[in-house]
Amino acid sequence: MTTQPVPPGQRSRHPLESAVLRLAEDAAGVLEAAARATGGGRGPGAPDDPTPESGPAPVGDSAPENAAVSPELAAAVRAEAARVRAGAAVLVVVGEKKRGKSSLINALVGHPGLLPVEVDVATGVHLVVRHADRAQAMAFLEGRAQGHPIPVAEIREYAALDPVSQQAYRDDVRYVEVGVPSPLLASGLVLIDTPGVGGLVSGHARITMAALARADALVFVVNGQSEFTASELRFLEQATERVEEVIFVLTQTDKYGGWKEVLERNRGLLAEHAPRYVGAPWFAVSSRAKEDADLAVAEGPTENAAPERLSASGFPPLLAALDERVAGRATELRLANCLRAVTSAVAPLATAEERALRSLRQDPTLREEVRERRDALRALQGEDATWRRTLTRSGRELERRLRLGFQRNVNDLRQMAEEKMASSPPDVLAAELPRDLQAGAEAIWLDLDTAARQGTAELMATMEQACGADAGGTAGAELVLARPPRLEALPEVVHTDDLNGGWLGVVERIMPAWGAGGLVAGITVLFTSSVVAPLAAGFGMVALLSGRRKRRQETVRARADAARYTNRLVAELTTEIPPQISSSVEAVTDRLAEQLTERLTAQRAALEDELAVLQRNLTTASEQLVRARERSRRRLDTLESLLARGRELTARLDPPAALEP
Repeated sequence: MTTQPVPPGQRSRHPLESAVLRLAEDAAGVLEAAARATGGGRGPGAPDDPTPESGPAPVGDSAPENAAVSPELAAAVRAEAARVRAGAAVLVVVGEKKRGKSSLINALVGHPGLLPVEVDVATGVHLVVRHADRAQAMAFLEGRAQGHPIPVAEIREYAALDPVSQQAYRDDVRYVEVGVPSPLLASGLVLIDTPGVGGLVSGHARITMAALARADALVFVVNGQSEFTASELRFLEQATERVEEVIFVLTQTDKYGGWKEVLERNRGLLAEHAPRYVGAPWFAVSSRAKEDADLAVAEGPTENAAPERLSASGFPPLLAALDERVAGRATELRLANCLRAVTSAVAPLATAEERALRSLRQDPTLREEVRERRDALRALQGEDATWRRTLTRSGRELERRLRLGFQRNVNDLRQMAEEKMASSPPDVLAAELPRDLQAGAEAIWLDLDTAARQGTAELMATMEQACGADAGGTAGAELVLARPPRLEALPEVVHTDDLNGGWLGVVERIMPAWGAGGLVAGITVLFTSSVVAPLAAGFGMVALLSGRRKRRQETVRARADAARYTNRLVAELTTEIPPQISSSVEAVTDRLAEQLTERLTAQRAALEDELAVLQRNLTTASEQLVRARERSRRRLDTLESLLARGRELTARLDPPAALEP
């Protein structure tokens, strides 16, 4: 399937999206009515139904267990529906420098020259490209929550390196968000262009790796000249744990005639070093040919070469794969999550309503069933209940995993710094290591935040299993790691020259070359003797030896500065973050325990009420319960209809349905 043009402001829709959203809206309406009704003590489906004029009021016209219905259930369903409407698949584009990455993105979105291609993107600056009705750009600066609008033509000034100095034009930019009208982006994609980093081993690469855990897919870019480097293969090996979907793109096929041989060698390297990706798709493309095709289309229908140029570019199958494999699957996942939210919220109400109808039908076997459930809940309420021990044990295990993962990341960061100190000249070390370490620290925090969210979800799943269906309502327990204030302003590099400045610093650097006596004698001769020329040769030799020693000393000082800075930064991380992990895990387990206790108490009270209603219904004349039975039957039909629609839509999602533009 190829990507078809989509009207501006719209995106291609999954064929089941409308049906899923209608179901979610219907379910949310029923849940809201149930919440209002239980607040007033009446049934979920008909809060305004009159009660019988005579005889005992059959409370069975509402599901007794519905006393536990919370407005948050409807809110949760609506939130999942909103994610379906607004959700976009996140596609992270990764590659080393000079691989044609930015040109590829420009060609994908159909806007030549949108992202800078002749210069390198600054380390640590990401470019986010999403759909918009018109071309626009927003820069997000350090210390500011809101974006700063910038002209699209000035993206380079905010995101690129000066080609001469190789320093960022601006050092206060976190990322730049770009919006353009594009059929591909309208299909539900957001592209993230990561800076090309030589070696893919710097701190920025660690940020990219951390971001992959939150991405829907990775596009890995190589060109038609170069085989995978060792660092690229290491990156891919690590990426296997972060992202499920990977697409490989080989660029610049118009520039390198031997690209087919390079592609085959790269496939072989993948099979050897990252076998997980042996079956991943490869696409060979020419961004220049795609740009020519786009320009031909822009010239109007008189230009007949556009289809041929587009086909020659290799982009049609790549665009189709991104639409189907990435945007389509991400949409299906969000649709599945929405259906799951509907079922999770409605199924307990249907079960409760079914018991209420049995009560109104005076089913004598229901009493024992309700008593058994009540007694089970009573056991769960005890201070020595198994679920409490499970929660304590699981909380400790979560804290242990978070601390272990954090410490491993810190160790990796320190190892990266040590390798850089051992292999980099002083000027490179001074310029790059602080940036790499700070980017690495940011990556550690992103990794930890992702692990905490995943760990909390696993913890709640464990508790739901330990308590059964009665653990519902724990979705509000989320582990939120508060970023320690000291990590907002990491320590600055302190150079040895800053500690030993002025004449004393000069003397300190000269004395090792001459010695103290030689220094004094030399200065005395220079300023008291008129015979300077004979000393020139001697000074030349001293200068040569001194220059070599100076270079060695500069290297030693640079490494000492780097080691001191690394130790300070690691000390900040290991001092500030572990206590935050402990306090956050303790807080989330306390909230879970409180929510579960409240939920179990409410469930038990509801069952006590249900027993009372059942007893009353058993002693009530059957004809007096006719109207209540009809109302309960209608409510149950409504709930079962919602569940049936959910089952039918879920079955149609698996196997995945084809996408429609």
